[in-house]
Amino acid sequence: MNGQEYRVDYLSAESNTGMFGGNSNWRGPVWMPVNVLIIRALLSFYLYYGDHFKIECPTGSGRMMNLFEVSKEIADRLARIFLRNEQGRRPVYGGSEKFQTDPYWRDYILFYEYFHGDNGAGLGASHQTGWTGLVAKTIQLFGLLDAERFLESGRQAAFKKNEV
Repeated sequence: MNGQEYRVDYLSAESNTGMFGGNSNWRGPVWMPVNVLIIRALLSFYLYYGDHFKIECPTGSGRMMNLFEVSKEIADRLARIFLRNEQGRRPVYGGSEKFQTDPYWRDYILFYEYFHGDNGAGLGASHQTGWTGLVAKTIQLFGLLDAERFLESGRQAAFKKNEV
């Protein structure tokens, strides 16, 4: 307008302006409980559709996966937030050098409230062990279960009469 550009940029996590009341995390951060609900739903649909229904994951990759594989991919991505990458840094700690490198802190994992949508840095409360601790259950689940056994156990449970 009159040679001026006015816009509100998309941010994947924390707001960089107080325009919307300060910490405006209404677009895109990674919340552990929501992701666990998505994993659960995908596994339920996998029991129904089996290996025959596939979707592209990640979007734009051309790689087709069944819903068990997609749910495992999401779980693996969540776990990688806490693991050291190729550079020896944990995404959860973002640019915090104290937590990344200090020998007294670098191996203590904080369970943040939510995470940056692009780089995985922990945001919000750093002691959200309740719902963020769900990442341990997803690691356990996919460590113990494979797609074939999951399908078989799901079929058996569907046709089992419950005792009253």
